Amino acid sequence: MRSPLAVILFLCLATAIPLRAQNAVPQTAPTDDSITVNVLSDRIAVGEIGQLFIKVRNAEATMPERVEMEGLEVVFSGQQSSIKMLAGRQSIETTYFYRIRGNEPGTFTIPEFEIRLGERIAKTRPLVITVTENSDPAAALDATKPHFGKLELTRDTFYVNELVPFTLSAYVRGRNAIHDVVTADLRHESFVFRGFREVRTEGAEVGNSYYSSAVLPSHLFALKAGTHRLGPGEIVVRTLQADNGAFGLSSFFQRTASQQLATNTINVTVKPLPEGAPTSFTGGIGTFQFTATPSLNTLGIGDPVTIDFEVTGVGNLRTMGAPVLAIPQKGIWKTYEPNKKLNDEEDSDGFRAGTVRFSQVLIPEARTETIPEFHLTFFDPAKAEYVTLKQGPFPIVLTAAAAEAPAAITYPAGGGTDSAAKKPDPKFDDILHIRAGAPRWLAAAPSSRPGVGFWIVQALFSIALGTVIGWGAMRWWANHRETRRMPLAEVPFAQAMKRLPRAGAPRREFFHAVSAALASWKREHPIAPPQVLEVIGRVTDRCDAVLYSGETETDSPVSAAEAEEFLSLLRRLPNR
Repeated sequence: MRSPLAVILFLCLATAIPLRAQNAVPQTAPTDDSITVNVLSDRIAVGEIGQLFIKVRNAEATMPERVEMEGLEVVFSGQQSSIKMLAGRQSIETTYFYRIRGNEPGTFTIPEFEIRLGERIAKTRPLVITVTENSDPAAALDATKPHFGKLELTRDTFYVNELVPFTLSAYVRGRNAIHDVVTADLRHESFVFRGFREVRTEGAEVGNSYYSSAVLPSHLFALKAGTHRLGPGEIVVRTLQADNGAFGLSSFFQRTASQQLATNTINVTVKPLPEGAPTSFTGGIGTFQFTATPSLNTLGIGDPVTIDFEVTGVGNLRTMGAPVLAIPQKGIWKTYEPNKKLNDEEDSDGFRAGTVRFSQVLIPEARTETIPEFHLTFFDPAKAEYVTLKQGPFPIVLTAAAAEAPAAITYPAGGGTDSAAKKPDPKFDDILHIRAGAPRWLAAAPSSRPGVGFWIVQALFSIALGTVIGWGAMRWWANHRETRRMPLAEVPFAQAMKRLPRAGAPRREFFHAVSAALASWKREHPIAPPQVLEVIGRVTDRCDAVLYSGETETDSPVSAAEAEEFLSLLRRLPNR
């Protein structure tokens, strides 16, 4: 059994503890200027963009622009600050971002590097990064990432110069999340790539998430046989951002951010063309047909004739040369270098047929009855063999060249020869529009002075102009004096909040009051964080758009929903 003295002591202590806690001064959190170094993921694919971030609290840091090392690119990409309240004390945390990219598979260590924090130097800790090769297009569809790229080829084994369609695709989580495609790039020293001239916007389910996609089709062909690694490709897109702003303030306008997406890699095998190609093979790879049409069927020896060729089909038209004569025609036909015309819009893309045109000039040097036969040889990858197409021969009528008759010579009546030719009379028919007659002079126009009516009109205009200028000057001076007599008082933010009109007030009055309240808050917080100032700037721009754009009725009443939206935003701004 407890004694009465113990009970009394217990009750006294129980009463004193709350009183002491109530009167105690709150302890402030100590200033923490430590740094935290980490990566978003320590495994990235070849060409993929990883992220290193360094958090610094309550200190201004000086960061290096680049971390020099072999095998990895580590480049500074930006910073972001946030404000937190801990135990009644403001704490500022700044995150510095670095972009990491590896172009070869392997394991790399980002070494420690120095960061200046005010007057002292701090060092980061080493980080190990593993760069993997992702050669599976299906594995590129990773639903754990907010955005990624994908490279797809129609086949991974093909011949030199064979046209192969491929696509680069960008995926961003969310519906209509891709604003536009900025650039796309895929490079390799042993391949020729056609540019990306078409963008198809689509969407797809990846895992349990919906992704917006932008598909860029193109085609390529290899210049050298062997095994090659294609990729990673790179796509830069602008994505729509959901930004809540600082202090929970929502954005009024859609914002976009640039995202650099790296695709997977693909290992391809390029086979050389089979040996034993005919002499008429001109480099075309695919399936083609061609026509040949001579420009003349009647000509003389030494007259030129043009043969027009049109080749159509699916395949590589850029490496194709003109059809050639089946049999050499030395001494019979003189040939010239053929002309090739291939328009970009008529080029084959590996799926649709294209058209290329050639023209060949021939000149007969001896009598013949036909324009000889032409051959077009190309390699058909589907059959894995060379195919030769033929056109001609074309019958012609060859006429002898007309000899120029000698000029007739007239002898004098007495016989013999004329010792001297008659001298021709000169004619100057090439000199035109020269007047040979006497000149006709025009008298100068008589000068006259303006009449009385002219001066009356000038005087009236001068009086009107002087009246307008004087009236404007008087109004300006009156306004100036009124402004000097009644200077505008700077209203505190708290008082400006009390003066805010409620729902139903004219829009002009309401938005003037909101703009004035924001100006007061900015005066009272001259060193506010940039993120807060950016949001305040957007709100002010919206107020100005309502007041001065002329697109809305400023005399109409402001709705309750719109008024509450702005009032809730202003209430979230901290008071000093």
